[in-house]
Amino acid sequence: MKVVIADAGPLIGLARIDQLGLLAGLFGQVWITEVIAAEIGLGTAAAGTPAFPGVESLQGAFEQGWLQIAPALAQGVDPYRPLNPGVDGGEASAIGLALNQQAGGQSVLLVVDDRCGRAEARKQGLAIIGTAAVLVLAKERGLVRVCSPLLDALRDQGYYLSDALVAAVLKQAQEV
Repeated sequence: MKVVIADAGPLIGLARIDQLGLLAGLFGQVWITEVIAAEIGLGTAAAGTPAFPGVESLQGAFEQGWLQIAPALAQGVDPYRPLNPGVDGGEASAIGLALNQQAGGQSVLLVVDDRCGRAEARKQGLAIIGTAAVLVLAKERGLVRVCSPLLDALRDQGYYLSDALVAAVLKQAQEV
């Protein structure tokens, strides 16, 4: 069984466009770290975290049980220290959890969008997927009909997707 670990960015982006359930449909269960839980407003560490559009979807996914905070033992004792100073705390915690799971023999997929986080994960030999690729995979598996309006919705919500990435995704999704 593949362990899927998500960073905050993809979770927030998908929640804002009401497509968070795609992760459950594609992967069944998704893990996050305590750091990421705090960033997205879940768990006890999130006290005082400002609400944002989509936070109710995240809370619902947590309550349904498919979005889970990884057990402390799974997260490891020592926090992961990224080589790249551009990697934030959430990304570093997700990479650390992924490396810990991989060292334990698990197959791991990391859902991360940030350029520095993706580069760091690749450098560590981790398999990664971004939000845009999640949409393509969802289309391939029949969970969505088209990607284009979802990409537009992400952008409308302030989620950065370069023109080149959007063009590549639409080509891969056979929408151009």
